[in-house]
Amino acid sequence: MSAKKPGGVQSEVMDITESPRRPDFAAELDNLNVAQEYLDWKESVSIGVRQTIEGVLKGTPEKAVKHQLPLVGQFIHQFRQAMIDGQLNVGQETDKRVANLLRPLSNVRTKTGGVIDVFKTMADPCTSWALRKKLYDLQIRPALDWLAEKDLETAKKETAPSTPPVPEEEPNGPDKPETNDSDLPDQSDEARSLMESGMEKGEGEPKAIFTVAPFFGRYYRQKIMDTFDNNSGRWHGETEKEFETGGGEQLDNLRARIISGKMRGGQPLALPMPYNWGVYADSLECSASDAKILRDQDGLWYLSIDESGVFSYCLKIAPRQTLAEEHPSAEMNVAGSLPSEAKDVLREIKQNNQAEIKQAREIVKAVRAHLTYSNNPDAWKNYTNNPAKFFEKVWQMKEADCFVSNTLAVRMLQEAGISCRFIVGHYVKEKDNQDRAIMHAGNGHAWLEVWDQVGQHWLRLDATPKGDPTVDEEEQEKNLNDQSGEGDFGENDEIMSEEDLQKKIDELKKEQGGGGGGKRKTRERSRDDLEKEKFAAEAGCTPEQAAEFLRALERVREIKNKEGQPISDLLKDEWRKIVIARKIESIDYRGPVRMDEGDRLEDPVAASIDIRGQEFNPTGFEKVEKQTREEYDFGGIDIYFSFDLSGSMSEPDPMTGRQKCDVQRDVALLFIDSLMQCGYISRQANGSESELLPIKIMATLASSRGQKVLALTDKWGPTEQWRMYSALIKFASGGTPTHETLEIIESEMSKEQDLLQKKRVSREKLPIHYVAEISDGVPDDFDATEELHKRLKKKNAAVRSYCIGGTSNSDDAAPPMASFAELPAILTEDIVEKFKKLNPHRIKS
Repeated sequence: MSAKKPGGVQSEVMDITESPRRPDFAAELDNLNVAQEYLDWKESVSIGVRQTIEGVLKGTPEKAVKHQLPLVGQFIHQFRQAMIDGQLNVGQETDKRVANLLRPLSNVRTKTGGVIDVFKTMADPCTSWALRKKLYDLQIRPALDWLAEKDLETAKKETAPSTPPVPEEEPNGPDKPETNDSDLPDQSDEARSLMESGMEKGEGEPKAIFTVAPFFGRYYRQKIMDTFDNNSGRWHGETEKEFETGGGEQLDNLRARIISGKMRGGQPLALPMPYNWGVYADSLECSASDAKILRDQDGLWYLSIDESGVFSYCLKIAPRQTLAEEHPSAEMNVAGSLPSEAKDVLREIKQNNQAEIKQAREIVKAVRAHLTYSNNPDAWKNYTNNPAKFFEKVWQMKEADCFVSNTLAVRMLQEAGISCRFIVGHYVKEKDNQDRAIMHAGNGHAWLEVWDQVGQHWLRLDATPKGDPTVDEEEQEKNLNDQSGEGDFGENDEIMSEEDLQKKIDELKKEQGGGGGGKRKTRERSRDDLEKEKFAAEAGCTPEQAAEFLRALERVREIKNKEGQPISDLLKDEWRKIVIARKIESIDYRGPVRMDEGDRLEDPVAASIDIRGQEFNPTGFEKVEKQTREEYDFGGIDIYFSFDLSGSMSEPDPMTGRQKCDVQRDVALLFIDSLMQCGYISRQANGSESELLPIKIMATLASSRGQKVLALTDKWGPTEQWRMYSALIKFASGGTPTHETLEIIESEMSKEQDLLQKKRVSREKLPIHYVAEISDGVPDDFDATEELHKRLKKKNAAVRSYCIGGTSNSDDAAPPMASFAELPAILTEDIVEKFKKLNPHRIKS
């Protein structure tokens, strides 16, 4: 299926009665509830959108938005203008896709039949931050996410090679032609000065090593070096890398980019990344089959390919929603004496008794001011002729490029006892004729970072002398004078910074802490925070992502059927009936016992002997006992889901107005969570390790390809929960390759059946297999899908095809449904029918 725009969004929004409020936003934040609502708004809304909306509320003039995705930028600009004008005026220059997503926002229906104009509501000072956030979540964010995906699809076409190169074998003989390496990045843990070869820096000269589209400029950090070799004049990364699988961060999709290039397999490639950006690891497209995204202990990103040859790749990257946690790293290993003049400079700076970060800035500024930009190879030879006097020669001759100047600065910072590190990457300030950022040997760059003990983060500084053609000297000087700022958007467009807001909330909580209610709320919030942190630690996600999931889980557990009964409770009640039905009552006769314990005479002879011996409580009696026992090792039920995340799933669901993929996500979470709770009930019925009536779940996803989300499992901890949820919140795109998901299910089912066969489980004790195939249309390959239905049914699986919003010619089609909102009731009915087949009489005693 081709991706379609989510036009005509008509989501229902909660009616909120707004009390009159003053437009003095800063004063309103003295109210804890308002401050908390505003913090939720800031944590949920993309920085570009919230600065635009808050800028209008503050009355600040519009600033040029740099490095914006084109369609997203159009949408935000038009949205801002509509807030100011009080109505939407779309010109002919506006892309039709943007216009079609903006127009419905003037007329959004509410549950009570009313109409909301989103532009006017957002611009109204009396609108609460809670309502603004709700409108963003339901109306604005789906449109922006869709436009961002369109922008990135265009960027991907423009950056990625039309035909991925075929992997090459490494040259292994004189007859093997040499590979042209001019567009391949350096994958070694080494960095060298351009003065060594006398190479001139410049824009657009050599071939692109990395391409980022659409354009994003500034510093791209790629490698961290820790050892300087005076003999060769080169930096090395000597610290052993500790890699872990990358991804799982909360990123700003509206500022995402596509990075692409080529690399050799066999050694990890360090990827150049703007500061505080992360990757969508699952977006990786590569001509190698074993490519994976890794991250090292310093937070740098790597692409790893074990195969030999040259491979192309492209990957989606984006700014983090929150700042990453940073840690100090190993000390630099830089040897060599400093000249007395340089030590005098350090002594003078140290005498001022300034804060360490201020001292670091002054040292780097002094180095920059003392040197002159140069790529003179003769000066380089002079520096390296006597390695022990490398820094003395540099200070004396004063000629340096970015590499030499920042190496000298690192040595002086080290002498001053300030923790620092040497950084290699690129500085990009100009775009090519296709609006892309191009990284090549000509704009390779080196700088340094200083550890800020107070702020607990690495501060970027650059000692490169004036004259480097690739560096923006104005930004460089702002860094050195503590005036820098990272980001695509203008400063001071927000009512209050997140840091100041958090301080404000903490102060308000302390003020209210004297009352019992305030203390209780603080304790409750602390428990919530602990729950989020525990979940995040186990699941490998951020606390913000954990909070999002836990809210979603709480919400879906309240979804009800037409009778008003929560579906989760209904499924669990039905399962309890099955568990109770498995309890079988039996009579156990025990004897011989004494007369006062027995129920009837069983051995008259024994009783007669006791009576003759004058025993008043003779033996020979029998005791009747009723016992309840449960059948064990019954196969239970295995349920396999195939969900749809094709492009058309981004369209609005006709009944709810929400995107189909969002409704499907809730349905998936509802059923998998409820079924796993049923499995818990089974285990509790006869001890936590009982195999009585096990339930196992498997989940797959049909998008651009079929993929396994959850292997067949009876576990439902934070790891499985986040893996399932994070897969279902991805952007809907691609087709509907249902036959691929069914092939994955068939393979998993075969493994399960082979395992049961090896355990010699009898036929009557095998589990029931149920396959639920869910989509909003016909699969890409209907015939292949139907063939897989037949193969699954031959394995004794029940197959059900749920086609929402259309009709299906499948022999296994469920009743037609117009909306995903109808799916819970029908799927519940079908699963309960499968429950009822779990009858104790199937098992022979």
